[in-house]
Amino acid sequence: MADVETVASGTRLVFAPDAVLRFARGRMLIHTASAGQSPFVTDQPMLIGWLAQFAQPSDAETALARLPAESRALAARALAYLRQSGALREAGIDADVDDADLHARSREQLTALTQGVYELGCDVAGFGPHAEQALRLRGGIGLESRLQALRAAVADLRGELAMARGPYLESQLQALGVDAHSRELNLHIGCGPYLLPGWVNIDIHPAPLATNVLWGLPFAADSARHVFLSHLLEHLFYPNDVHPFLVDVRRVLAPGGIVRIVVPDIAQCIDAYQRDDAEFFAARREHWGTGDGQTTRLEDFLAYAGAGPDPAWLFQAHKFGYDFATLQRALQRAGFVDIERSSFNGSRHPALQVDANSEVAGADHGGQHYSLFVEARKPGGAA
Repeated sequence: MADVETVASGTRLVFAPDAVLRFARGRMLIHTASAGQSPFVTDQPMLIGWLAQFAQPSDAETALARLPAESRALAARALAYLRQSGALREAGIDADVDDADLHARSREQLTALTQGVYELGCDVAGFGPHAEQALRLRGGIGLESRLQALRAAVADLRGELAMARGPYLESQLQALGVDAHSRELNLHIGCGPYLLPGWVNIDIHPAPLATNVLWGLPFAADSARHVFLSHLLEHLFYPNDVHPFLVDVRRVLAPGGIVRIVVPDIAQCIDAYQRDDAEFFAARREHWGTGDGQTTRLEDFLAYAGAGPDPAWLFQAHKFGYDFATLQRALQRAGFVDIERSSFNGSRHPALQVDANSEVAGADHGGQHYSLFVEARKPGGAA
């Protein structure tokens, strides 16, 4: 049986990120979302209040020493059980784990979480109001309250990450020699592995400037001369994400600055579908390696246009498709003018003749590129 001596001197403990604390019928239950061990259960008010301090890293030996002597053995047994179940862990225990490995595992967790939330929504739709009653009878807490707790946990995690954004971006910008006074920048947003020399290359990690474009672009107003977006826009929700993003692109462009956008040409796919152009879709499958190689024209077209993305791959999936009129409208709503259709490497601006740098933009069939090329100007400056 555990006692005070089982806690090593200097051991700092904290509740694990997946620890769940619940209260039912006058008792507190503590367990984790991943372990199969039975929950720790107590109805001792002293112990409930004392354990709350481990919401932050706390020295276990010191915490035990503050208790009356007659309470220490019970508290030590509680710590031992909670550590065994994984609900309590040593603070900083991940310090020796490779961050890249942790990141990969975190992405796997997010994939599973996204899929799980979708499936939970389907379950709730199937159960209807019975879900509230069933969960209350099983654990004393209904669905709505538990969903509020999940939302609060996600909001708390996002809040902590939001506080890290400033230093994270600033260190990258300093390494790139970019600051609040930088002007005449060329921004390559959604660069992937195709870096443009002399440009600020931006994408998710591990890009030279790794960010989430939905945070807002970390550049001063009127600081960029050119912006190049190749096969990024279709990965954002339209219009809820696309509109504020394009407004932000206009903000960072100097008056008269040009944005060049390359997206899948959905009108071309519609035309090939209507003409039953089997060769067009076969060439696409060969180039992109989609599915099992046996997808129908409709499967190919709808996936390319962003219809029905898999919830587990929602970040990577296409979410919308564009023809010229739709992209033109999006740019007009964001305040751009002189919106015109272009061609592969066909910009009138030498600095934006960069399509060949992108393997995706350069993909073609019989000399006809799969992409739509569009340019637009921020009002003001030279036309």
